[in-house]
Amino acid sequence: MKFSLILKYFIPKEKKFFSLFNLVADNIVEGSEQLKKLFNAELVEDRKAIGLIIKSIERKGDDYTYEIFDELNRTFITPFDREDIHQLTSAMDDVLDLIYGLSGKIDLYHVTTISTHMKEMVAQTHDGCIQLQMAVKGLENMKNTDKIMKSCKELNKIESRVDGFYHSAISGLFENEKDPIELIKQKEILLNIEKTANKIEDISDIIKTILVKYA
Repeated sequence: MKFSLILKYFIPKEKKFFSLFNLVADNIVEGSEQLKKLFNAELVEDRKAIGLIIKSIERKGDDYTYEIFDELNRTFITPFDREDIHQLTSAMDDVLDLIYGLSGKIDLYHVTTISTHMKEMVAQTHDGCIQLQMAVKGLENMKNTDKIMKSCKELNKIESRVDGFYHSAISGLFENEKDPIELIKQKEILLNIEKTANKIEDISDIIKTILVKYA
C-alpha cells in the first residue's frame, strides 16, 4: 500500500467540502423551482422577473464552484479523489448553467407558447434536482448507501420519463407546427430541457462511482 494511502487513514479529512456540496445542491433545487415557475407563468413580465432571479441563483452557484475549487487546491487530504470532486462540482455547475440558459432562451427567442410537454419535462427535471440534492447530502455518511442509491435509481427513471416526453413532443411538433421559425424555437427549448435532465443523470453516475470506491 502506498504511503499516501496509509496517511489517509490517520490524517483528518477536510469536511468543508460536504457543506459546500450541500449548498450547491440546495442552490440547484432553488434554480429548478424557479424554472418550473417560469414555465408556468402566464405573463411575459413575470417570466422576465423570474429569469432575473435565476440569473442571481446561477451567479451564487458560480461562487460556490470557485470556492470548492479553491478549497481543492489548498487541501491536502480530501474526502475522496480530487478528480471525483472536480467532476461532481463541474457537473453540478453545468446543471445550473443549463437552467439559466433555458430561462434566457425563453426570453431571447420571445417564446410565447409553452406546451404541456415542456411543463411536464421541467416538472420532472425539478423532481430530479430534489433527488440529486438527497444523493449529495448522503455523501457525508457513506454508511447509508442504500438511500443514496435509491435517489440515483430514481434519477435514472426521471431521465427516462423526460426522454419519453421529449420524443412525444418532437413528434407532435413536426406533425402539427406549420410555422418553421416557431418549430425551430420550440425544438430548441425541448432539446435544452432534455440536456438538463441528461446532465442530472450524469451526476448520479458520478455519485455511484464515488460509492463504489469509498462505501
